[in-house]
Order: sequence, then structure tokens, then C-alpha cells
Amino acid sequence: GFDSPIFQDEVTVLEQKLVGERHLKLSMKLHGKAYDGIWFGRSEPLPQQVTLAYRLAVNEFRGRKKLQMVIEAMDENSP
Repeated sequence: GFDSPIFQDEVTVLEQKLVGERHLKLSMKLHGKAYDGIWFGRSEPLPQQVTLAYRLAVNEFRGRKKLQMVIEAMDENSP
């Protein structure tokens, strides 16, 4: 019944592409591990190093479940 917690971390953006003309699909590195992410409603690219606020969600696609970051905001003062 609780809302998902929101986390904040500095990540390295490895890849990014626009999907559905309005969403940014990301591949990011955090603490030495690669993670997928999505930012719904954002089409502008991100810098390579950025601090993001995100929640964790399970993405189910074609029968496979995978953890992904759902991006909520970016620190505009990121390096």
C-alpha cells in the first residue's frame, strides 16, 4: 500500500535512445553494474555523468522480467 521509494545516485550513461517518440531508454552503470532505465516523457539526451532520482520497477517484456530504473528527475547541477 506504500508508494515505491525514490533513490538518488550518480550514474554513468552508457547508451540512450528515444523510444515511442517521447521516452528516453537508457543503459547506465551504477557501482560497477549495468542497469536499464526509462524516463517517460523525456526526449532530450542526458550527459554522460548525471545524478538521477529514480524508483525501481520490474519490466516485463516478451515473457522476461528484468529490473529497471524508472527515472523521476535529474539534478541540473550534475557534473
